[in-house]
Amino acid sequence: MATLSLRMRDDLKAKAQELASKQGVSLNSYINATLAATIAQTETLAMMGDRLGNVDREKLHARVLKFMSKPRAGTEPTPAEIERAVSGQ
Repeated sequence: MATLSLRMRDDLKAKAQELASKQGVSLNSYINATLAATIAQTETLAMMGDRLGNVDREKLHARVLKFMSKPRAGTEPTPAEIERAVSGQ
């Protein structure tokens, strides 16, 4: 594992430390997870751009709207269930 000396603004470090504390992790773990998520997002967007580069955007949009408009069987989660999922409990 590599060691990195990183310079960042004091206010950015304070905010990152606050968010890490709220998640119950170290600043190092928080920065690693955030960086990994950002890299994954960037790579996913690039891959989707490559795959959808030749797709008619209007047709794709229409297909997505059609899919989203179909009713699905099952129950919707309650607000309490959503809150539990979001809070990680």
